[in-house]
Amino acid sequence: MLKPARHAIIDIGSNSIRLVVFSGSKRKPKVLYDDKLIAGLGRGVVARGSLDQRSMSLALGALKRFTALLKLVGPQSLQVVATAAVRDAANGAQFLEQVRALGLPARLLSGEEEAQAAAWGVVASHPAAHGLVADLGGGSLELARIADDRVFECASFPLGILPIAAIRAGGRGQLRGAITAALDPLDWLKAVRGDQLLLVGGAWRALDKVRVQLFGGELGAAFPAADARQLKAAMRELGPRRLAAMPGISSARAAQLGHASAMLWALVAEIGPREVIVSNAGLREGLLFKGH
Repeated sequence: MLKPARHAIIDIGSNSIRLVVFSGSKRKPKVLYDDKLIAGLGRGVVARGSLDQRSMSLALGALKRFTALLKLVGPQSLQVVATAAVRDAANGAQFLEQVRALGLPARLLSGEEEAQAAAWGVVASHPAAHGLVADLGGGSLELARIADDRVFECASFPLGILPIAAIRAGGRGQLRGAITAALDPLDWLKAVRGDQLLLVGGAWRALDKVRVQLFGGELGAAFPAADARQLKAAMRELGPRRLAAMPGISSARAAQLGHASAMLWALVAEIGPREVIVSNAGLREGLLFKGH
């Protein structure tokens, strides 16, 4: 009996470096292996415009380990992609050369490609989804309109968790102003008003865990968009220390939840969705589903 095909994806993100090995249907795959390291590539980019040596060393160490693991797994296909941190860094091209020297076929995704991949991941796992996909990463925010099993307009902004923290440090109302300025030229957002807002990204998945523990419900279940304001207030009241004490919330994620909830409320206020859904699928599932 033939073994099901295995497909591997390495995602070099602004916060983490991740290897996921999938099997089975590309629309509803089974995760055989999932490994990650928090390298923090985006921190140096926000602070100095380039990847710092320590983060690159951590990332390359993880990628070397992943390369050894892949020789044992023997996947039928392998995709290696880098996103916002490498895209925006002055030394991003040099870093990618070092990654390729390990024998990994790394490619740099544009902001639009990143948005499309995240959206296709949501389409694959939520066939009835209809509205706006918002993928919040460490370095960037990607938006894409989806409907009828298709992906339409896409956009990308340097408004990930790390830049958000810097923006909010500037004072009250700074983030909302940045969101308004970024979204104002996007006429197509009018088409998703009153529709679904589908969230992709680790920070928002952690926020959903806190939502369920505080207010009840189920992970991944739709909740009224208006609840985003209450969620933001709860994150501010609890603070990172108390959030980190909650089951399933790491100290690293706890430090990001205030920023993630602030971004969620800003998006809800600007876009006017009917409900919010946090998706477990995103960029990696989208790359697998579409095969590019």
